Amino acid sequence: MDPTLLLGIGIAVVISLALVARNVLYGEEGVITKKRRLETGDLEVSVRTSGNEYVLDDLMALMKNYSLSGKNDEAIAAARKALNIAEQEFGKSDDAIIPILEAYADVMLRAKRTVEAKNLKERIRAIREKKPYEERSFKRSRR
Repeated sequence: MDPTLLLGIGIAVVISLALVARNVLYGEEGVITKKRRLETGDLEVSVRTSGNEYVLDDLMALMKNYSLSGKNDEAIAAARKALNIAEQEFGKSDDAIIPILEAYADVMLRAKRTVEAKNLKERIRAIREKKPYEERSFKRSRR
C-alpha cells in the first residue's frame, strides 16, 4: 500500500477522533457542557439566595460560565451586578474593584462591545493612576 495513502488515512482517523472527543466534551449534551450547566444553575441559586461575603465570587463565576456558554446578555447582567455590589462595598475608586472591572471588560469584548470594553479599561487605568472618580471621563466616541 502507498505510504501517502496510509498517512492520509491516519490523519483522517486522528481528525475524526478529535472531532468525536470535542463533541463528547463540548457538544450540546457533552460532559463539560452539562457540568457547566449544572454549575451555572447552582451559582444562580446561590446568588439569588445569598447575601454572604461570597456573592461576588459567585457572580464572577456565573459571569464566566455565561460568557463561555455564549450567553452574553446574562454575563453582562452578572457583571453589572457584581460591579454594583463591589462599588457599594469598596467605593468606586478602590483597587479592590479592578478584578471585577477586568472581568467585565472581557465579557464586553466577548460580546463584541468594544467601546464599552475600552471604557472599562480606561476606568481601570484611572483607578491605578489614583485619579478621583468625579474627574474621570469614561465616554469615548464610536469611531
